[in-house]
Amino acid sequence: MNFINIKKLILLFSKFSLVGVFMTFLSLSTAYIFLEILHTPLFITYALNYLITIFISYQLNRIFTFKARHTTISMILYYFVYITGMLLGMLLLWIFKQFLPFRNFILTLCVLPFTMASNFFLSKLVFDKV
Repeated sequence: MNFINIKKLILLFSKFSLVGVFMTFLSLSTAYIFLEILHTPLFITYALNYLITIFISYQLNRIFTFKARHTTISMILYYFVYITGMLLGMLLLWIFKQFLPFRNFILTLCVLPFTMASNFFLSKLVFDKV
């Protein structure tokens, strides 16, 4: 891999991270509004918020980060990427819980670099195929 490819990869990862920060803020904001102000049911709100924010993330990353066209298969694969990331995170949480003396919140922070990298590289594969 040459310097230009590494620079491009860093730029893509930066854009992907920016979308991630925005999506985190949006997800927390909408969860707060629906759960604390509108008093909607917890599990329905959580599931819909998760599914909708992944869809918005798909659109933002498709357009802003990867500049790819929309296909149904890329959208389905993108959801698969995030389900895979969640499962990876849960596995790592279990492993970290066994071996690290940290509080649960700190353990969730320890998982973030792994799930973020996994989501980025798998998303890149999805959009490179489009």
